[in-house]
Amino acid sequence: MKVLLLTAVVFSLASCNTSIGVWRDSKAAFKWSANKISNASNGGGGQYDTEYGAPVY
Repeated sequence: MKVLLLTAVVFSLASCNTSIGVWRDSKAAFKWSANKISNASNGGGGQYDTEYGAPVY
């Protein structure tokens, strides 16, 4: 029963816009974390650049 429920949730969240949003959020979080770690070891400073663009269908 749990496997069936989990499968239903995964397939319901696998729409195109949801997948793009999760990918962008994960990518932005990774860049933010890497930037924070890099700046902490270099004494601070630096800018965080975002590259959010609307998906082209």
